[in-house]
Amino acid sequence: MAVRTEDLDFGVRRIVIARPQARNAIDDEVRRRLENELDCAVADSGVRAVVLAGEGAHFSVGGDITFLQTLDRAGFMAFHRDALALVRKLASFPKPMIASVRGACAGGSVGFALCADYLVASRTAYFGVQFMRIGLTPDMGVLYLLHQRLGKAARRLILDDRLVRAEEAASLGLCDKLVEDDALESECVELASRLGALAPKAFRQTKWLFRRTEGEFERFLNDEMTAAADCLGSSEFIEGTRAFFDKRAPRFPAL
Repeated sequence: MAVRTEDLDFGVRRIVIARPQARNAIDDEVRRRLENELDCAVADSGVRAVVLAGEGAHFSVGGDITFLQTLDRAGFMAFHRDALALVRKLASFPKPMIASVRGACAGGSVGFALCADYLVASRTAYFGVQFMRIGLTPDMGVLYLLHQRLGKAARRLILDDRLVRAEEAASLGLCDKLVEDDALESECVELASRLGALAPKAFRQTKWLFRRTEGEFERFLNDEMTAAADCLGSSEFIEGTRAFFDKRAPRFPAL
């Protein structure tokens, strides 16, 4: 079961990426099931808010590198295109959404979390946007969404190619609320239930207005695909993923 759901009190539904054996890495099945569960949550009038979480110790480590290595360039581009459709769906989700982050939140899953209305992190959380070490450009709207949150600090975070621990993430504004690990679920459900009690049409229209102020997002996602096309399946990607599995520093040739 790549994704599971559970309905809680006050109309809150938890949508959980459920691949703990792979640290909730995102493959095509996860993408499809997440998209389906989001559609179901929109259509169900009993669902007033959603908590997006990962099973076990981690939110998600991002794209499943083992899966990505099986794709040729055309397959990779198709997966990227479909994953960006999921990002659009997350960003335009009409009901309140809380991202519940513990452990790793890395790669494209950072984009998933940043699409939520609130990002609540536990003190075990850490964030990684280390795309270039595997020969890729930032994807899933991460660069745009980080810049919206952090301004020029987003540039340093991406180019520094390092992990950001929970306390620093809170001080930067990367997460909206920092809580103890054992309080994460209850805090997220309480916040979701509070937002879910607001007038649903007014909430939906307010989110629409926020998106209108971020009108460049669609153009950016198209540009992201163009930039990624030069990297997906390239020799840099092959060397970066080999180094990842070998647990060594990649050796990229100079241009």
